[in-house]
Amino acid sequence: MTHDEVEDLILGLLAERAEVSVEQLRAALAALGDEMPIDSLLAVEILVLVQNATGVVLPATEATAQALLSVRSFVVAVMQQLDAQSSGRASA
Repeated sequence: MTHDEVEDLILGLLAERAEVSVEQLRAALAALGDEMPIDSLLAVEILVLVQNATGVVLPATEATAQALLSVRSFVVAVMQQLDAQSSGRASA
């Protein structure tokens, strides 16, 4: 998956939960900052769905918890794990 695909996946799941369009959600989150901050409890709910959709398992670490604070950092964490898994060095 590409960076944009992962971002679209996360935004799509969040938009579905919020019952708004992806475009509306993207605009609302972007208005809060470039990183598009999200509620941490909602991010945890979405985490399982993202893991199921991508095959990525993010480790239960402080770094992962911090990554769930915004869409952009969430995407980076997923991409790093995808890269690690594809190179055979995934962390659990």
